Amino acid sequence: MVEAVPASHLLLTTIAALAALQAEIPWDLTCKRLPDVLRYIQWPNDKDELDDACRSLDYMLKRYNRQQLSIPESVMSKIPLLIRYMTHSYRHVQRSSRGVLNTIASGSDEESQALIDANILPVLSKFLNDPMRCAQACTTLSKLTAGTPKQIAAIMDAGIISKLINFITNRTYDLHAWKEAAWAIANALDGRRTPEQFQQLVVEHAIEPLCKVLAVHSRDFAQYGDQSPLKSETTFRLLRCLDQATMHLPEIRGYDQLVFVLQHTVEEIFTLDGYRDYRRDSKSGIGSSLPCLTEADNSPDPGSDFEQKLTLAMKRFTIEELDPLEAVLILGTPKRPCSRKWILSK
Repeated sequence: MVEAVPASHLLLTTIAALAALQAEIPWDLTCKRLPDVLRYIQWPNDKDELDDACRSLDYMLKRYNRQQLSIPESVMSKIPLLIRYMTHSYRHVQRSSRGVLNTIASGSDEESQALIDANILPVLSKFLNDPMRCAQACTTLSKLTAGTPKQIAAIMDAGIISKLINFITNRTYDLHAWKEAAWAIANALDGRRTPEQFQQLVVEHAIEPLCKVLAVHSRDFAQYGDQSPLKSETTFRLLRCLDQATMHLPEIRGYDQLVFVLQHTVEEIFTLDGYRDYRRDSKSGIGSSLPCLTEADNSPDPGSDFEQKLTLAMKRFTIEELDPLEAVLILGTPKRPCSRKWILSK
């Protein structure tokens, strides 16, 4: 006699399959069945079931993000378990648990802080030494460096920023991993960091490797655009980072020669093929605009909700899965045509 499979387990595998197909399930069903999924997260019967549970949870949390709702406390209480699963013996569980944590990191400052409080940084720091896990670790870190000064300070104190700078300087791994690390550094450089944190990043030579790689790929970008190896999303992100840096470099004291060289290097980047037409905030007189994301109003005041929009863009938030109409409602009308991924993007 074949043993009957519990209905909740059948639902779990169904949700996991829908997640893989990127199909939608009703919102009320998502809320109703979340406790079933969490039960399998906490007490899995086997590794495949745990993998299904993690993938289902990731799918459900993306629905919460799209609804712009806070992640339930019942989920947040499982963060220590999910961090433990990042080093699970089953590689599929490792991957699916990382997906859940990335989705949580894409959320609010409070949700990102919960990951740091649960000691995710030592795990991510260890992953940076592993070629198979480095890119995924950098993706999560790039969401955290888009956070508050307190979160950036925690990442710096853990020695992770120095590792990332060394990583993008020496190009230890492939270009995909480099781009994820570069996002983490760029978010730290022109996010909500303090002036002291900005100076530390500059002194530790965080800007030079970004300039070097942009210079190497300028001709490809000019010719192929989003089909170039660096892609439009990363190219625009790094250009914005460098442009913002030119506005704050003069504030650094005691490193006049370094500041002079960096300013000259950055200006050279914007003379290269592919980058000459980039709309620079430092040249337009608009204090903090969001290139390719919102419609400029020529006002020096970017608006009360600008910081939230900027943080979501820097985190490459899960709104990239929204349809274009929803994206416009959240981020505004794009100033000029550009790739959908950048319009909806960390």
